[in-house]
Amino acid sequence: MQILKAKTEDIPQVRQLWTQMFDDGTPGFCDFVFSSCKAEDIYMVKEDGTVVSMLIAMADMEYNGAKGFYLYSACTLPQYQGRGYMHALAEFAVDDQKKQGKAFCVLKPADEKLFDFWASLGFTNVTKVRRCEVEIKKNIWSAARFDIVTANRFRTLRDKFCDEKFVHYTSKGYEIFAASHYISGGSTAENDEAYAVYYVENGALRVTELLATSTLQAVKLLQAIRERTGCEKAVVYLSPQSNLFLGEGEIIDWCAVKGISDEIYANLIIE
Repeated sequence: MQILKAKTEDIPQVRQLWTQMFDDGTPGFCDFVFSSCKAEDIYMVKEDGTVVSMLIAMADMEYNGAKGFYLYSACTLPQYQGRGYMHALAEFAVDDQKKQGKAFCVLKPADEKLFDFWASLGFTNVTKVRRCEVEIKKNIWSAARFDIVTANRFRTLRDKFCDEKFVHYTSKGYEIFAASHYISGGSTAENDEAYAVYYVENGALRVTELLATSTLQAVKLLQAIRERTGCEKAVVYLSPQSNLFLGEGEIIDWCAVKGISDEIYANLIIE
């Protein structure tokens, strides 16, 4: 087993592994991933010259004056799983990023069962969300502006509406997130009192971030989204500390974090 940082000549093999493990057919997404990171931000395990495990330091983040990074696309070929490759690779990547001045790391496990694996590496699930299922009533008078949010605008809107501890991307990180979001078919809606990031899936909304000055304003924004999409139902992910009430909902783990002990909000994640 060799644990290495990728070089330019390794990228074709790494892309092949990524495509095998993650490609869902979204046009252009693989190209986006590998145009958004440098070769040296890709970490890999080789066996007999073949890349069998990988992960990417995808986007820089900021929290309370500290620098961090988002860990993305962690995977190992099925026939090589169970050998400790990802454990060793993740330790190597976090140590290498620490040498570059990164004090914390955020990742979103692909499956709830994987939180235990990342806990074995010192990651804690200090970010949770409240998952609420919402029926949206019709209101033809609700208005919003759609799909105008840029990288800088994401930062501005979150600073405006989020009143709790949360993780920002850096400016470059927000550019990467914005590209990921729109390539994946996401949309944004905003007015002077609220903003949302959402996806239309199987005739319903998945709202991954909803921030507003009040519950009433949040509902009005959802109503505007209904008028645009025709979706009458939504699953909305809120911080457990959110000032918005859309039902009791269900508290679930969201991200695993290393290097931050605070309970933080980190909904905007590259998917």
